[in-house]
Amino acid sequence: MGRTASCGGWRAPSACTGDNPLMGFLDRLFGRRTEPSQPGDREAAAAPLTDEQALERYRYLVRTAPPDAIEQAHADAFAALTPEQRRQALEDMSAAVPEQERAADDDPRSLARMATRAELNRPGTVERAFGGAGGMLGGTLLASFAGAFVGTAIAQSLWDNVSGEDAGGGESDEGSDADAGADDAGADSGDAGGDFGGGDFGGGDFGGGDVGGF
Repeated sequence: MGRTASCGGWRAPSACTGDNPLMGFLDRLFGRRTEPSQPGDREAAAAPLTDEQALERYRYLVRTAPPDAIEQAHADAFAALTPEQRRQALEDMSAAVPEQERAADDDPRSLARMATRAELNRPGTVERAFGGAGGMLGGTLLASFAGAFVGTAIAQSLWDNVSGEDAGGGESDEGSDADAGADDAGADSGDAGGDFGGGDFGGGDFGGGDVGGF
């Protein structure tokens, strides 16, 4: 009693609407639109990520992806930058890491090793080094780098896996809700059986007491 049937099963109302803060965060992180209803919504949902969305996705992947995958995506991202941006990246990161971790030059592979080691040992180093101290992202090295990183083939493949796991988790939740509903129904049936089998009819007034004695 007191449940709401929605989304194909017994679910709390907030789990199926935009009122759920977790789903709102995942929608923002995945860069997807909710409740598409207009003809142009499909095209809008596939629009490029904003600088903020690209940075959120970068943060998530460097925390969760395998180190070798992070380094490869870093290398591809640095290769997509201009030579001037790579020189700036080398200067900025060299100032943020210990001397023994500094790259000797600004080639993409060397920068990738330095960035990956820094992120594994001191998460957030790349973001801080490239100007992510709370200022505007637009036009910064950080915005260019984060966009290049999430646009790499390996980062997109990693993100597809994350999106697939998110979808699978939703199906699992629905299955759990259905099981809970079945358990409640079984419990109700058990209560009814107790009333008829042991109490009023089986042993008390009819089975052994008033009727039997008469």
